[in-house]
Amino acid sequence: MRSNLSKKEIESGKDLIQLLLEKDIKLLPDYLRELVLEYKNFFKDPQQEYLWFSKKTKQKEFNQKYDKIMLLLSGITASGKDAIRQEIERLSPNLLTKTITATSRQPRKEEVDGKDYYFFNNSKNFRQAIKNKEFLEYIKQGQRFYGLPKKSLDEAIKQKNPVIYSQIEMSGWTKVERYLSNLPEVNIFNLKVFVVPEMNFSEYQQWLKEKRSNDDLESRLAKTGWELKKAPKKSHFIVINKITKDGEHLTHTAQTIITQTNRLLSLPKKKEKIIL
Repeated sequence: MRSNLSKKEIESGKDLIQLLLEKDIKLLPDYLRELVLEYKNFFKDPQQEYLWFSKKTKQKEFNQKYDKIMLLLSGITASGKDAIRQEIERLSPNLLTKTITATSRQPRKEEVDGKDYYFFNNSKNFRQAIKNKEFLEYIKQGQRFYGLPKKSLDEAIKQKNPVIYSQIEMSGWTKVERYLSNLPEVNIFNLKVFVVPEMNFSEYQQWLKEKRSNDDLESRLAKTGWELKKAPKKSHFIVINKITKDGEHLTHTAQTIITQTNRLLSLPKKKEKIIL
């Protein structure tokens, strides 16, 4: 699920893209810190090759057990988020429950309402649902609407799988956190993970042209600039995705995320103080 960004926010990423074009550095924290100061707060995990963690991981919220994890997995365009999620599901089939997106388009053959999408009969009904504040995020693509219904999160929380996964992008993280914070009956932790490919910027630029040939590449790159500036301020972890044709490193990347979620699920619950 894509979150909406204003044109001004997207345009704000162009200055960083210009610097990346000039310097052509690797899209890794130890190189990006030359251009974005906040990456200095990230350190490579000595035990996990693909993981960089921030000082946030030392906070007390990382030292207690949670009933559920909300996996907010985002990343720059074509960084391999969907492939990582699919590999997590393959490696650990009972870990994730994926939230279901709503759409105003008609279902295709064999698509099931409530499983593949929540289908609205038409755009008029979708707009009415927007007015009724039924969505956390929504977007219009051409003549079609797509959105993340609040009921999708509610249903995911009820499932047995301990980790909830949503396709919402980083610009929508705050809305998800705010919504979940109003559900005190479930102890949910929002684990914020940002994915970058292990590429020089020029390599990424060419990769993006190949993968998103029909898109407005200038706008895509500007949005990438905004994301790369915001990621070190918003994320707990940055995961490096080594993209290869044979997918050789994909399993290690997915396992890195599985390890972090399992750690938060297996820690002892923090004891409440008893006042006498």
